[in-house]
Amino acid sequence: MNPAIARAVAGLLGSTAGVLWLLCMYLVARSGFSADSGIDPHGYGLMFGTVVGVITGALFAVVLPAAFPASRRRTVTRACIIGIVLPMGLLFVALYLR
Repeated sequence: MNPAIARAVAGLLGSTAGVLWLLCMYLVARSGFSADSGIDPHGYGLMFGTVVGVITGALFAVVLPAAFPASRRRTVTRACIIGIVLPMGLLFVALYLR
């Protein structure tokens, strides 16, 4: 496969996973912090949002750096991992220790 096509596919897949991760984290935060029981009455948003969010966050952190040049991949990988683990960890700590 052409390296330019592989990088484009990695960028598209990684950015799509990142957007899905953001949506899942929004769903988890909305479900966890809402005082209205009608928002997520059974907790499915919290449960499935957490599982899908962890999977898509890992996919984002692993795949997106492949879209960058080889000289920048290590830096982008570190930024992606920190950008996923820190907000996800803070959200989970805030939800489960309140």
